[in-house]
Amino acid sequence: MKYILSTVLAFIMIACGSGAGGSSSDSSASANEDGTGVGGSMARFTISGDFLYTLNSRALQSFDISIPEAPLVFRDTQNVSFDVETLFAYGDNLYVGGESGMYIYDKNLTQVGSVSHFKSCDPVVVQNDVAYVTLNTGNSCRLQEGRNELQVFDVKDPTTPTLIHTQEEYMYAPTGLGIDGDKLFVCDGTEGLKVFDVNQTENNETNASIITMNFNRASSVADINCYDVIPHNNLLIVSNGEDVRQFDYSHLPMVEHK
Repeated sequence: MKYILSTVLAFIMIACGSGAGGSSSDSSASANEDGTGVGGSMARFTISGDFLYTLNSRALQSFDISIPEAPLVFRDTQNVSFDVETLFAYGDNLYVGGESGMYIYDKNLTQVGSVSHFKSCDPVVVQNDVAYVTLNTGNSCRLQEGRNELQVFDVKDPTTPTLIHTQEEYMYAPTGLGIDGDKLFVCDGTEGLKVFDVNQTENNETNASIITMNFNRASSVADINCYDVIPHNNLLIVSNGEDVRQFDYSHLPMVEHK
């Protein structure tokens, strides 16, 4: 049931396209073999375990999807900041991107942490207790102010996210992003799809993560209209307001599936 529901939602969201407004846009989503949702960074819904979580401009809500006869049983709701935009699940927490910052909630919809930044569009993805956040002031963000950059946070302790890296070089107007292993994929407006090689190490004294990033120009795709991405099992799903494209990144440079 979870797999079916996640797949149906994926096709609905892909069909909706990206739209122009960053705060109201939809994004694509997929599903793992176990039914756990794999969503794009611009998505406003995610599936984690037996629950579907949704986000709008007023509330974060949860639905029980474990009962096949009643696939959407409302469980709880939590008021959120008016400027929230995106939703991403990782571990025991939900990461909400907003124009003013990143907000972290537990699965009971209780806010446990947050971090503020310059007003910008703010999608979030998380891997290995590290959150990657793009700030965007381009046409897809209604604010058109702030900064165009990538910020990286250590979220081992979700109550106190710590900024550990800022990537301004090669960032033109970044929107959606996704990470798989040591490969970070970033949609960067008219500059296309960019690939970064990510190295994560640990500070032995503080136990804090250390992130270094290198722009992989040879693997990037400059002539692609890219709004959001989902990397999963060496398949990269790239969506925009017009179509969906797929790339094999098991070996770089990537190969597009026609």
